[in-house]
Amino acid sequence: MIPDPGESFHSDSLDLPWAENWAGDPAIQLKALMIDIEGSRYAVRMRFRAGLQVAPHKHTGEVHAYTFSGKWNYLEYADSPANVAGSYLFEPPGTTHTLKIADDAGEWTEVLFILYGAMLHMDESGAIIGVTDAESVLAEYTQRLKDRNIPLPAHLPVGGRMAYRKLQD
Repeated sequence: MIPDPGESFHSDSLDLPWAENWAGDPAIQLKALMIDIEGSRYAVRMRFRAGLQVAPHKHTGEVHAYTFSGKWNYLEYADSPANVAGSYLFEPPGTTHTLKIADDAGEWTEVLFILYGAMLHMDESGAIIGVTDAESVLAEYTQRLKDRNIPLPAHLPVGGRMAYRKLQD
């Protein structure tokens, strides 16, 4: 039975499958927790291998991050403390940075991100070379699971009102 859209939503994020090789990088995994395409927001749980550095990117909306394990920082903010287990980070809209996982972070650094708007991926000159948003996360998450023959989660809150629906196999 699909819950009424007015109900709260609960998902055991530990039971959700990881989409491996996220964005074509074997050092990144992602679980989609909530995707609101019309509201341009999404929540994801991500894992990163030690030493990973992602391309510079800019956020068009605010970002909230909670670190479960590991250690990471943004290269542009050398004076900021490292994000470690228990750390909460708020990023205002318009921030641009390069995420770096510490070389000594352990096997995985795991972070919960709640993002509003889009993430604009940039090259060295600042030109936009890619965009990640709620719609692209949903498309890549479902495709990566299908590619590995992993059953899609039975329900994932998707849509402007986060209406519950069964993902299509």
